[in-house]
Amino acid sequence: MKFVTDKQTLEDLNLLGKYKTGSMFNLFNRVKTRGGELLLEEMFRAPLVSALEINDRAARIRYLQEVGVSLTIDRDLMEMASHYLTEGRPASKLFSLFQCYKERAQEMIYRSQTLHVHQRHIYAMQEVLLAASGLLGQLQKKGRPDNPCKEMQERLSAVVHAPGLKGLKAKYPYTVQQMAQCHYLFLNRCRQVLEALLRILYEFDVYISVAQVAASKGLVYASAGAAGRDALLEVENLRHPSLHNATGNSITFSLRENVLFLTGANMAGKSTWMKTLGISFYLAHMGFPVAADSMRFSVMEGIFTSINVPDDISLGWSHFYAEVMRVKTVAREVSSGKRLFVLFDELFKGTNVKDAYDATLVVTQKLARYRACAFVISTHIIEVGEALMGTSNIQFGYMPTVMEGAVPRYTYHMTPGITTDRQGMIIIENEKILEMLM
Repeated sequence: MKFVTDKQTLEDLNLLGKYKTGSMFNLFNRVKTRGGELLLEEMFRAPLVSALEINDRAARIRYLQEVGVSLTIDRDLMEMASHYLTEGRPASKLFSLFQCYKERAQEMIYRSQTLHVHQRHIYAMQEVLLAASGLLGQLQKKGRPDNPCKEMQERLSAVVHAPGLKGLKAKYPYTVQQMAQCHYLFLNRCRQVLEALLRILYEFDVYISVAQVAASKGLVYASAGAAGRDALLEVENLRHPSLHNATGNSITFSLRENVLFLTGANMAGKSTWMKTLGISFYLAHMGFPVAADSMRFSVMEGIFTSINVPDDISLGWSHFYAEVMRVKTVAREVSSGKRLFVLFDELFKGTNVKDAYDATLVVTQKLARYRACAFVISTHIIEVGEALMGTSNIQFGYMPTVMEGAVPRYTYHMTPGITTDRQGMIIIENEKILEMLM
């Protein structure tokens, strides 16, 4: 089974993108290696759907955070070693020796750089071995009996102590005979072992990177439970992980109350709260830490959002039609029986108030029937909330606005109920737009 989502959701929650400001990928990307970076991206693209796997990954990251190990390796040398292992396999020690003498002759005759590059590759591989040995030493020195990384540590130890590699020290420059020996050892005899070593180091690189972020930002690890529990999601003091001094909120979704109907004025914090919920749900399914005091959840099968849906000129879609098609896409997934987390921000804001009222009301009523899913639906049309008050599995929350004279102040603390705030004209008047048009 695969965790399902789509491009719109990834963009709404700003999850991916090495060069995107504020992306969750960038938040956790403190890796030392290119391979670790690729593995981190792979994890972001494939959240887990097994409570056992989620809790196991979270336990490994937490353990590395608690024991405080680090990976010391030069990024360029690691990449050079990885590239070296893609070269052709020498057939024998004699062939390797011949190749090295040939490169030496080329260097003497017409100053070829091939031998120098070859030496650098061997040096890079030995530096990787030293880094692996250093990491293993830390794990053994700081290790505890309750080590969830034991299997990873044993794989690392098997490589570091492999025959022929144990005790190998980096030295540069090399004699031709030393080069030939290392060349045959690395690319023939121990090639598969070294390829496995790189994979192990990439994995440690990612986990250590995430652990460092968790430690620096005070993040916690969510607890995953098997599907089918009454509690779908329980969070205490949940905050947006990218915002400094963010305001936290708490909420529980269950089979009995699986819909949050959210209201509030513009700028009151509805969209940020919805993104916070979506981001944290996604990170938790990766086994990554979240910005909260505590979080428990039942494993679900995917997430879909509709927060920043644009029009599409190429397809001839207006903003409203794009919204309708987005709802259709999500409805198809929900009706298929999947256990999903769905967030709709300002349903049908691209049409008139009467149509938006009718559509938001009926869509919310229909979605609420799917008790195995959790939904957050926000709107400015507070009359819809009043019409839904009799629906037992819908909980109501709003983001308050406190008026200090003619100036609105936003608390960002979700409060039970439906808002009565209407400050649109006050904000327009405060910005003196009407005076400009006199």
